[in-house]
Amino acid sequence: MDIKGLFPCMEKMVVESIKESGYMHIQATKPDTVGRGLNDSPVGLAAYILEKFSTWTNRDFRNLQDGGLTRKFSLDDLLTNVMIYWMSGCIIPSMRFYKENFSKGLDEPHAKMPVYVPTGFACFPNELMHTPKLWVKQKYRKLLTFTPMARGGHFAAMEEPQLMA
Repeated sequence: MDIKGLFPCMEKMVVESIKESGYMHIQATKPDTVGRGLNDSPVGLAAYILEKFSTWTNRDFRNLQDGGLTRKFSLDDLLTNVMIYWMSGCIIPSMRFYKENFSKGLDEPHAKMPVYVPTGFACFPNELMHTPKLWVKQKYRKLLTFTPMARGGHFAAMEEPQLMA
């Protein structure tokens, strides 16, 4: 029997995660290596960042010749994002976040602490990882709203600002 039939979440939670998590592994293990290469190449840096704007917005965009970049973003907004990293040379520190946090694991005391601040959660269909409401409620004990959104991905505030308003 097809495992996807047993667990409908397999496609989103496992298959797509594997396809899109290579960045996480390299940034969590060797951020200085990849970061140095990106700091030395504006074209390499742009390719690295813009690929994420493509596939993390809509996984179907990875099959488009232009990556679907201008379907949700203006070229000015995309280039502004790239230039922030290029001009400041801060791609390595942004990647070190993964090394510093993933090397410690999820057993850190702060990772297990519940949050009691009133919280709203927006769940976007094209986000990399789906977070079930049950998981959100376990962490955020005063969950006021859990809203499944009609569209949007990882960069929802830039993609769908009207939904975030």
